[in-house]
Amino acid sequence: MLRKTSSGIGFIEVMTAVVIISIAALGILMGAVHARGELHALEVKERATEELLNYMEYWKGRIADGVLSSSEWSGDIQGDQIYLYGTAQSSYKVKATLYYDIDKLDKYTEHGPTDFRRYRLECWIKWKDFLQTPANRWSDKVEKERRLSTVMAVFDIE
Repeated sequence: MLRKTSSGIGFIEVMTAVVIISIAALGILMGAVHARGELHALEVKERATEELLNYMEYWKGRIADGVLSSSEWSGDIQGDQIYLYGTAQSSYKVKATLYYDIDKLDKYTEHGPTDFRRYRLECWIKWKDFLQTPANRWSDKVEKERRLSTVMAVFDIE
């Protein structure tokens, strides 16, 4: 009796290799998409922080100058709209709103009374970023926010 054996690769082996390679490629692709989304979110958060720092420095200068209207002293609950990503004409853009609040503090501190004027300045920024999730009924509910607060003293130079 002669025994016949084949030394080639069969259809089952080829299909098994294709399935394994497809699963690995899908995993790599999902990882790359996730990494890109995380990098975008980090870029937007960094841009928001830069805008917030600039906004706070602007208001610190205005307070030090002392020439503010009564409405400016009361803060801004409407906010100033800016774009963290893109422009008003862009198809994809990330809008943000900057807010501030100024409180005049009294002359008494935990270390005793002071001879200068003190103000608490709080600035914050809010934005929504939909890159990672498609539009759905929950996408309008997620809002991101960064806050900065400082107490500043204004010395009168005469």
